Amino acid sequence: MSTTSKRLWEKGEKTLEKVLKFTTGDDPLQDKNLVCWDALASAAHARMLLEVGLLEEKEAKDLVAALSKVFELGKEGKFDIPYELEDCHGAIEDYLVERVGDAGKKIHTGRSRNDQVLVASRLYLKHNILKILGQLSSFADIILTRLEKDAEQEMPGYTHLRQAMPTTIGMWLGSFAEWSLELTRDGLDLYEAVDSNPLGAASGFGTPLGLKRETTTELLGFARTQRNPVNIQNGRGRAELKVLNWVSEISQMMEKVSWDLILYSTTEFGFFDLPDALTTGSSIMPHKHNPDVLELIRARAARIRGAANELEWVTGKLPSNYHRDFQYTKAPVFRSVGDVRESLDLLKLAVHSFTINKEKLEATRNPALYSTYAAFRKVKEGQAFRDAYKETATDLKEGKIKVSDYSTELGEIFKETSQELDLARQEMVSLSFRISKKKDSFRKIPENVFQFKVSWSKKLFTSKT
Repeated sequence: MSTTSKRLWEKGEKTLEKVLKFTTGDDPLQDKNLVCWDALASAAHARMLLEVGLLEEKEAKDLVAALSKVFELGKEGKFDIPYELEDCHGAIEDYLVERVGDAGKKIHTGRSRNDQVLVASRLYLKHNILKILGQLSSFADIILTRLEKDAEQEMPGYTHLRQAMPTTIGMWLGSFAEWSLELTRDGLDLYEAVDSNPLGAASGFGTPLGLKRETTTELLGFARTQRNPVNIQNGRGRAELKVLNWVSEISQMMEKVSWDLILYSTTEFGFFDLPDALTTGSSIMPHKHNPDVLELIRARAARIRGAANELEWVTGKLPSNYHRDFQYTKAPVFRSVGDVRESLDLLKLAVHSFTINKEKLEATRNPALYSTYAAFRKVKEGQAFRDAYKETATDLKEGKIKVSDYSTELGEIFKETSQELDLARQEMVSLSFRISKKKDSFRKIPENVFQFKVSWSKKLFTSKT
């Protein structure tokens, strides 16, 4: 790649190096996340420019072929972004000029880096929403599969970290399957919310070039074209914030799963054991097997919540239209998406592989834990609940409650839990099908944009390619 090219905005004036360093920041590193999506959107833009007569057929073909190569390099993390070119937009345009000549100088026609980064970011978000949706579905599946053999195992339920009532592994662990399904439904709604094409707004005021925005909307697989160009610019960070709020909720679930596994696998509780392969040791204490992975997942939840707050503050204090502040909307999103995807993979391993100490769990069964069942039984026999409550408290003090007398009550609750788990499995299959359809559609976009099996024409965008 050329290292002699100038920044896209340079016109010959001298800018202080410290200013250039400050304004460029870490964009050359952050923008590696956007290279393939910027290339994809640029190829769709080139095809649209051909359609409206602003590119010749050979120019468009050459540009799309070169952008296809950038797309592949970007996916592999092998496309370099030199500091002096600032960002992926400048680096890609420099690459095109070097390889296809003057046609590369035309790729920016009708575009600004403002709508260029918006559309690349939108494609990045759609891609990662689908990835995370697949992980959530897989997480729920691991739980439900595990519960086929462990669901009936009794365990104490807690409120205020004090024993409350009996529960089962099925009810406790199944709660996270249900939570995953709730988050999956939210993610599918979120995908629809961000599925709009901002390309064509340019700097936020449109262009008089007669661009056909519907062309890039169709080629890039967006559900709709985002309309008002000022609103498009004002929306910078809004879609990202919606995604960060969603991943914050996902991290809240992971935080709670991690907390429970850490607590219940302590020596004092001893309900579960974590495999050695998921623990680390101490530099001084030979016996230690620490749950560092789960603790860091728990800590990342705080980091992700902080990222959502950071993004809201960057975007929420601005007047209309574009401002350079928006440069700082990228890093919190890339970091948080990476955190959630990596954490979900590791948490799936933990949930799949922890073992249950049945003897320890059986030892927790005691009269106090079953006292509410004793009160409920009196209610079934006709007593008012408040009278049953007081009488049961007296029975407990006098040692009249026997655990063995109340297995029927827990069995009835387990029947309900079992039915709920079956319904969760059915919903998971339905949601997985919806995710699969969206993934298949999204996966076809690069093929539709880059691969041409018929001769080009200015109306090619409507043909099947």
